Amino acid sequence: MTDECRVIVDYLNCDYELMKSENNASKIIARFNELRLQGKEDGFYPLIVLPDDTLAEYLTYCFEKSGFDNTADGVVVYRQSIIDAAASIDAESFLQTALDEYLGHYNVDDAIWGQDADTAGEPRNELSLYMLSYGQYEEVIIAKIPTQNPWELAAWIPMGGWNDCPSPVEQVAVFRYWHEKYKAVPAVVSHDVWEMTLTAPPLTEEKALALAKEHFAFDPEYEMIRGLASSLKSSTIWFFWWD
Repeated sequence: MTDECRVIVDYLNCDYELMKSENNASKIIARFNELRLQGKEDGFYPLIVLPDDTLAEYLTYCFEKSGFDNTADGVVVYRQSIIDAAASIDAESFLQTALDEYLGHYNVDDAIWGQDADTAGEPRNELSLYMLSYGQYEEVIIAKIPTQNPWELAAWIPMGGWNDCPSPVEQVAVFRYWHEKYKAVPAVVSHDVWEMTLTAPPLTEEKALALAKEHFAFDPEYEMIRGLASSLKSSTIWFFWWD
């Protein structure tokens, strides 16, 4: 086990499986899907964690900054503090405010909105594990997070709170909102990526455009909202990356 994996699994303090990452994406995804079914019976959600030095260092940093005791119990208290703080956030209002702020930075609307004919996006219906192609991960962790609330996975692996990436508290709030509305569930996390699965995508252009605005507010790395909307209408996988 690599040093960064050890830091992360110690921090999680839950059951997990470790898989070699090289040329192994399809096997990792297949095992993840098996664990999704098992988790429904055993009361956990699987989460693919892409471990590197940056994520391991951030977990250590954010926990130490929180001021809780550097113990397993301290991590539990810290995690619960994130979940409790998220409960006070109105995710829909948070996303609308973020959208208004981001759009206020652009003078030419079409640069962000795009033209319908030029921005058709391809749907995502399979986990990509895109970051494995960079070759920086020797191993991948599939953590078995013991919770009935999938949005809490953002508190189990807290990342973000820098640049345009929402904080862990904001992520928990938004993931809960999206789970209630679209049955979205976190599936993959790295120090700068979330992938999510969902079973209730928007079925109309109007609803897809509304969701695309929320995605842009959550991750303004997206370039064209209308193109994103055309993709989201049929997608069962969401991908967020804060470069």
